[in-house]
Amino acid sequence: MAIRSRWLLFTGALVLALTGCASDAPLDTLDPAGQNAKEIDGLFMGVTVAATVVFVLVFGAVAYISWKYRVRKPGKDDTHYAGDYPDEEFPDQVHGNFGLEIGWTIVPTVIMVVVAVFSLAVLLDLDDVDAAPAGASYPDVEVVVVGHQWWWEYQYHLDGNTDTAPDIVTANELVIPVQQDVQIYTTSRDVIHSFWIPRLNGKKDAAPGRIHPWVIDAKEVGRFAGQCTEFCGLSHAYMRMYTIALTDADFATWVENQQTQRTPLAEGDPNYEGQQIFLAQCSRCHVVFGLTERDNNGDGAVTPDDLAMYGNIDEYRDLTDGSLSQGMHLEAGNLTAGAAPNLTHFATRSSYAGSFFELYDDAQEITEDGGYLDLPGSAYFRSVLEAWLRNAPAEKPNAQPDQARGMPALGLAEADIDLLTDYLLSLD
Repeated sequence: MAIRSRWLLFTGALVLALTGCASDAPLDTLDPAGQNAKEIDGLFMGVTVAATVVFVLVFGAVAYISWKYRVRKPGKDDTHYAGDYPDEEFPDQVHGNFGLEIGWTIVPTVIMVVVAVFSLAVLLDLDDVDAAPAGASYPDVEVVVVGHQWWWEYQYHLDGNTDTAPDIVTANELVIPVQQDVQIYTTSRDVIHSFWIPRLNGKKDAAPGRIHPWVIDAKEVGRFAGQCTEFCGLSHAYMRMYTIALTDADFATWVENQQTQRTPLAEGDPNYEGQQIFLAQCSRCHVVFGLTERDNNGDGAVTPDDLAMYGNIDEYRDLTDGSLSQGMHLEAGNLTAGAAPNLTHFATRSSYAGSFFELYDDAQEITEDGGYLDLPGSAYFRSVLEAWLRNAPAEKPNAQPDQARGMPALGLAEADIDLLTDYLLSLD
């Protein structure tokens, strides 16, 4: 019975361990694709090898000694000791052996010193949070990464000057040129988050009122998954993100497209009705640049600076120095965006809702083939988007209307959901 219990316990532990394994898991810490991630992986593998050698030697010695000097029960022919264990002759005692004491004190010390030296070297490299000069089309690009409950916003400054208005504001997917260090600055609008793309770099906290510099780079074209790693509320587990690394030419094309404003559709356009539903239902929280009015500065012009301000709250973070500045007060009925993702080019992203839902088939493979800017959709993923518009809290438990967080259920009719889906998928 005891043996059966041990096997059941072992089997249960093995099953639990296997649940953490998956061939298609989005996060992969053992396949680095960025310089910093490679240094972290190299240190991890080195320490793992050293620890494995020590483990094998120590537990191997313990197992050998336990087996060799175990007390043996007498066999059936040993009548002299029937029913008892024999008195064994004690082996030679080595307690207090000077040579052994020195050996198993010095050797672990040397191992720890070597590990400490390599760890310190890697930590000093990771502590260098200034991007190296680049020769790409946008060598000075810097990105302010803003954590929200529960999604990520990216404010691009193509000239490297974060004191001016961002040139691009997008969400959930950070797009960077391949083979280039990109300077990023993490911060938060609400609580502490943590930005982590394991294949490209380690973790960096995003704290309200503080700016944390960081560097990210990718040595290959691809789509790299990430996850918020600081518990930040109800939907922390659903707060994901991707970094998309494109060739220099594709990145330049992406930048040009992202800077294009939308032209309001005229009546009679196939997506006109969907646009009107967006204006009526979505535009108080979401921006479609060129369609929704965002004149926060009062100068008669809608600028990218307006996209960096959250109009439905009384204060917003001045992301240039982390201080608090007074925001703009709004009147009811204005078409202004709050703390919600910018949807100007929604259909160029491969995921939505904090990157928890995929918008396109095989986005990973398409990106690696260099076709990220031409993502083909499918009927299945259209149905997923429609389900999100139908009842977002049922798809992702994040709605907190009393705190203006999360997307609520819009209560749309099925026909309106179809029209709104058509419109959103046209925002390329």
